[in-house]
Amino acid sequence: MMVRGSLDEVTGTEVRGWAFSPGYQDDIIVQAVLDHEILGEAIANLHRPDLAKAGLGTGNSGYSIKFYRPVDPLFLPFVVVKVNSGDIELPRSTPLGYVEFFRALYSKYPAVGRPRSVFGGLWTDRTNAAAVLRGKLAVGQMSTEVSSIITGFINNGLATIKLNAVPDRKVWLENIAERLGETLDDKALLSPLRAILEDNPLAIRADWLSGIESELTQTSASNPSPSPAECLDIVVPFGNDVCLDVVRDGHRLPEFTPHGISRWVNRTSKTVLALAGDSGILDRHALPNGSAAIVGPGTLYRAHCAPRSAALRIQCLPERGAPLQVVTDPQRREVVRSSGVRILI
Repeated sequence: MMVRGSLDEVTGTEVRGWAFSPGYQDDIIVQAVLDHEILGEAIANLHRPDLAKAGLGTGNSGYSIKFYRPVDPLFLPFVVVKVNSGDIELPRSTPLGYVEFFRALYSKYPAVGRPRSVFGGLWTDRTNAAAVLRGKLAVGQMSTEVSSIITGFINNGLATIKLNAVPDRKVWLENIAERLGETLDDKALLSPLRAILEDNPLAIRADWLSGIESELTQTSASNPSPSPAECLDIVVPFGNDVCLDVVRDGHRLPEFTPHGISRWVNRTSKTVLALAGDSGILDRHALPNGSAAIVGPGTLYRAHCAPRSAALRIQCLPERGAPLQVVTDPQRREVVRSSGVRILI
């Protein structure tokens, strides 16, 4: 018996959906089950015009199962619907029950951590990031100096550090991959990078910047890896007149649409930039020569370089998140440093 169907709605008192088997003459009985407990059952014989329009028989294949008892919202994601007392489970059409689940979870356990985006991200993008940071510091997993840098990163969406060596643009132009590796190996930068990424950094893009960017950017929007919120931008200034315009607290907003596309860039960028400037929530962060800025995945910003100054923007991923199309690209040159830093540009 081949059964098609889905679980379309889950609440604490019932589930709704449909089940259809072409050519099957008997009634299809569906059961709502939680951890081997039958919560309720029904016959899938309710009329659904959408099913009839889709050519699934007469459309009389809908079901509504009332529970014998209310179910705690914390258990809704684990409710399944089985067919004819068998092991076949109907798939969920969407992540049903999870809204109620998280609402109940955070109500009962307000300190529990979670990423701001449903697509996950770095631990610094979690609502309990400060608590995670305190724990790492308490057990000696992180130094006080690095902890101070990451505190700024969590609070502001970016952190500015002083490099041990001042980069020279002329030298950089001669061999950018080698110079890039030397800068990422700089302990002042590498230590916080490893702490944020929880891995060695993988540089996949390096772009020269000059003048004033006309639009806001966001590194997550150009991240080619499956996890769009696991990435960083590193901005290295060349000259003393480089700064970043940052939308204040923009990194705290869930930035992705249900399709995984950043909602704050592309067509909306100029509008957001205009609104940010008009409302006074655009902060300016100076980057003196010999410094570098680590910019978070959801931070909205643009670079501002005065004449005769420039900056290099480097996109980094955790090494574990290297996308296959980047690793296998024959046009890219790979450099692996003894420190574990990788460069694919």
